[in-house]
Amino acid sequence: MASVLSSLRQSLPCRDIQIDQLYNLFAYKDEPQIESVYVYGGTSSGKSIVVTRILEELQINHALVNLIECYSSKILFETILNSISGHLLDPKNPVPYAKCDKFVDFLNNVQKCNKMKNLDGFVLVLDNAEELRNMEFNLLPCFLRLKELTGISLPVIFISKIIFEKFYTKAGAVEPIKLYFPQYNKNELLEILSLDVEQVKKIVFKHFNKPLEFDINFYKNYLNLFLSVFYRVCRDVSELRYMSRINFIKYCEPVIYNQHSLQDSMALWRNIAPILKQSLEALYLRVDTLKPANSVKEKPMLTLELPFYAKYLLIAAYLASYNPAKDDKKLFMKHHGKQKKKLKDIRAKSKVSERLNTQLGPKPFVFDRLLAIFYSILEEKDNKMGFNNNLLVQISSLIELRLLSSVSDSCVLDGQKYKCNVNYQFIETVSRSVGFEIKKYLSDFSHI
Repeated sequence: MASVLSSLRQSLPCRDIQIDQLYNLFAYKDEPQIESVYVYGGTSSGKSIVVTRILEELQINHALVNLIECYSSKILFETILNSISGHLLDPKNPVPYAKCDKFVDFLNNVQKCNKMKNLDGFVLVLDNAEELRNMEFNLLPCFLRLKELTGISLPVIFISKIIFEKFYTKAGAVEPIKLYFPQYNKNELLEILSLDVEQVKKIVFKHFNKPLEFDINFYKNYLNLFLSVFYRVCRDVSELRYMSRINFIKYCEPVIYNQHSLQDSMALWRNIAPILKQSLEALYLRVDTLKPANSVKEKPMLTLELPFYAKYLLIAAYLASYNPAKDDKKLFMKHHGKQKKKLKDIRAKSKVSERLNTQLGPKPFVFDRLLAIFYSILEEKDNKMGFNNNLLVQISSLIELRLLSSVSDSCVLDGQKYKCNVNYQFIETVSRSVGFEIKKYLSDFSHI
């Protein structure tokens, strides 16, 4: 057992405390099994991989269910039963192990599975458990008491991005064992990313068709420079790993072409610094920044393809983020009445760039305002477009692509608030692709 623990610590760095806690909970089979564990922490903090690796190393049968894929309780129940029973779906005729609409039916089918296949010690892992808040209110309390309700030693591990208190459970609900995964600090990210050195060597060889021999210290020096730019804006390990790899190719170019040596760290830094700052604009977009742009004005990350309505939604979001709400009537209504020029309006025409809204950063806006601007700017193109679920899907896609970000809790009843994450160059290219003149609808340029 000690060798298993040592192997886990080595392969999953900077998570020794969490590994020890989970190991103590599940490694000793002669002790009574716990009912539920609530694992929580920020995005990409190692929650899922630590949980699954420990269960695999301890050879514990388990089922990992991603609740994002289970948008209804019926699909959730059937997915769990398929995993517990080992039932494989036929692609031509995907019939589940059993059809379940209610939690009572789910419990009965779990007990049937237990008779055919002993489920004692089986662990159910519910990833993205915060999605339970969007389902029936009784699901969380029932899963917390699953061992008691089924009479089977069937622990449940919840993996979530939010604290347990945000589930708003009623008094008397069973409290799970809580395990927190903090965000990685800079030194921990450096240690994790430096494990990729051998894979990075292969990437460099594949790109240049020429090997480059360097030691771990050379790669760590690069990662220090890389994190000095990216650490403040991103803590996502997977995204940092991706961006560090593609930018390392640019870092190595002067060495490959014999312009500088491996030891000339200052010259390499001066070469890569502007490239790293430019790469910040492509963060989370996963577009190929190594390909040359079609023109000087068009940057490679601006070639991201979006559906027609998604482009207009993104334009509307940018306008809502960078225009004051008081200017909406003047900018988006055809017959808003005559307005007298005031002294402050005249002075606003000559304000310096530091005071421009487009230079001050995005402001949050409500969902209703986004839709109002969207329909206003789309009116000339498609005046028959009505509100439907497709628009909600497009907004969700923009959030997943990190082009928009939600700045309010999903349980807020008085309207969701969003913020646009793209810069002016990006939105200008998107606007040009649909024939929309963005400057005409920005307060900063309305006087031109």
